[in-house]
Amino acid sequence: MGLTRAERFKIKSALVDLINQDFDHWDLKRQNMLLGEFKLDLLDDDYNGSTFGDAISDASDADLIELYTIVAGQEPDELTNKALETQIGNWQPGMIRLFISHSAVHKEFVGGVARELAVVGIHGFVAHDAMEVSKPFQAQIEQALATMDAFVALVHTEFNESAYCQQEIGWAKGRHVPFYAIRMGANPKALAANDQWNSRQGDRPREIADEISEWIGNQPGLGESVTEGMFTSLRKATNYESAGATARQIARLTNLSEDQWTELDEIYHENNQVHDGILPTGALRPFYQSHGRTWPPVDAKALAAEAPF
Repeated sequence: MGLTRAERFKIKSALVDLINQDFDHWDLKRQNMLLGEFKLDLLDDDYNGSTFGDAISDASDADLIELYTIVAGQEPDELTNKALETQIGNWQPGMIRLFISHSAVHKEFVGGVARELAVVGIHGFVAHDAMEVSKPFQAQIEQALATMDAFVALVHTEFNESAYCQQEIGWAKGRHVPFYAIRMGANPKALAANDQWNSRQGDRPREIADEISEWIGNQPGLGESVTEGMFTSLRKATNYESAGATARQIARLTNLSEDQWTELDEIYHENNQVHDGILPTGALRPFYQSHGRTWPPVDAKALAAEAPF
């Protein structure tokens, strides 16, 4: 999600060149071993069939970078380091990147919205809260704007008077990312003024977060990422309460793919805040049972470790 098309093309081209330059080492068998590790489509020996370039065409940004480090046999070069920095920046890996434009006067309230969004796998970038003190303020904002997946403006009365907020809206409109605004006491002006936006003045951070997460879930290309973001939040949960809140959101999903069920099984066994917590297990148990899944989940890694050779 974080790499530009140009960066993806450069990395994929470098990968194909490295494979072709050392085909004695990277023969078909070894290429398929590598592709299999990343669950990508395997190649056959048909001369007119798919190529390595075809197989990696839909790989994620993170997988492309890791593939490059493996094939190159070294740490990422300048191009890959730049791509990695662009991809991660101040964002939490594995979560949807949402830039929340707001007036600094309301940063505490907006920080509360961001904390609620984190429960459902959405990283809300809130200037002042999300930035590193050792790096230039403006550069970090620009990096977040350049790598965001979606943009939300919380329009309090001070919002329209902020030059930063107006510039952020222009950046979002220029990048054509999914755009949403919520009226928090004022109507947006200029580029955001043409559309009708909901008024939520007086609502609590959780209610604002619920509206934002519902909107993101309906955006093409982001809906599936919401599920993966929830999994990331559950995997990283450091207490029963946050694990329970995320588990409740996961339990609202209609269904999961088999790979997603397997990932959820792994998270359950890996994080003791999940498998030892009354709140998360109370949410996940009926979710598993309603879909005919074994409860508690099977610990596939433990079974594999116990299996005889």
